[in-house]
Amino acid sequence: MEYLNILIQEIYKILFLLFIVIGAAGDMSSVWAFSDAMILALVFPNMIGLFILFPKVKEELSRYLVAINNKK
Repeated sequence: MEYLNILIQEIYKILFLLFIVIGAAGDMSSVWAFSDAMILALVFPNMIGLFILFPKVKEELSRYLVAINNKK
């Protein structure tokens, strides 16, 4: 298990350095386009998580609002 963590960390470091070189060598418009694409790619798993957790979030929000209204 420890070996897997070390391997993942090393892969991350290599990818990080690779993207630094690519970002420095590329023109700014392609860097911005890639950055926007990666942010868009992060939206999908977050939206799936929000849809799955929506009932729990709604329940906790109700409890929070009741607690706030009781303090007044």
